[in-house]
Amino acid sequence: MDIETFFTELYVIVDECYKAEIAGRLHKHGGAKAQLSDSEVLTIALAGQWRVGVPWASERGVVRWVNEHGRGLFPKMIERSAFNERVRWLWGAFIILHQVVGAWLTSSNDVYECVDSVPLRAFSNGQACREEGHWLWESQTGHGGTNGGFYHGDQVLASVTASGVVTGWLVGNADIDERWLLSAFLSARTGHPQLTGPARSPHQARSRSVSPPIGHIGAFQAVGLSQTRLYLADRGFNSGRWQQHWRDYYGCTVLSVPPHNDPHRADWSRQDCLWLASHRQIIDTTFGFLAEVFGWQKLLAHSRWGQFTRLAAKFAAYHLGLFLNRCGGRPFHALATLLC
Repeated sequence: MDIETFFTELYVIVDECYKAEIAGRLHKHGGAKAQLSDSEVLTIALAGQWRVGVPWASERGVVRWVNEHGRGLFPKMIERSAFNERVRWLWGAFIILHQVVGAWLTSSNDVYECVDSVPLRAFSNGQACREEGHWLWESQTGHGGTNGGFYHGDQVLASVTASGVVTGWLVGNADIDERWLLSAFLSARTGHPQLTGPARSPHQARSRSVSPPIGHIGAFQAVGLSQTRLYLADRGFNSGRWQQHWRDYYGCTVLSVPPHNDPHRADWSRQDCLWLASHRQIIDTTFGFLAEVFGWQKLLAHSRWGQFTRLAAKFAAYHLGLFLNRCGGRPFHALATLLC
């Protein structure tokens, strides 16, 4: 697909969704009528999330490209500062787009979801050692991810269906235990975001009681709707007390391999562990697409507002890419070759 066809098809989908689902939910500001419509702003911002097969490598790059080469598509294109401001004000529209297109892609065969967290680095460890501060002052030091090791920033918790559709996501500081993130995620899906953990066992020392974390957790608008599907998780969520808490409070069953000191560990054979790992591969694949095709590991945002906006735009762009592939009869996950 060439660039002009890509912009045209993307605009048609975005504009139809905007008129049907978004326009009536936006708060309009006073002043002169905007030169560039909201649908056009959303289209350009979403196209700017692509990093493969396009002649730009950032939001600034897509604005520059449209100003220099895309005037035929967007004759009333505005300057970068005004465009960025419009994009930030439309951050909720990206979440709605992500959820609406995700509903189009969801299949009745998706009987489970995979949940996991992934590091979202704010800056390198070297920069953290050299400099005393950073624009994202709430970022903390965490440990984990595919490559392991320490990093400075945040983490994104996401839930993905068996077909690769992201049903919801949440951002938290890197040092927050991902079980607390999942608890916030599941509670927000029920409509009442809260941080509650399992009760302390009467045979447990008071020093081992579970206390809520102190840190940033946000974008509850993006968690999606409550689901009755089974949640498949890795060993970071394998606490029996936490799983019982999620089942009792939110009606959610989280399945993971029990720890070795758990009495139910003997019920899990090697084949059971391999089955769970194979069915959870889709979430690692999804994170890989978001990193390689949409560059979400390098947000370069300068505020929480900007961070949420860019994450929402990338998740929406990911779903739109899947939808374009389905409409064009292409392989569903062939995102890297969509543009050529």
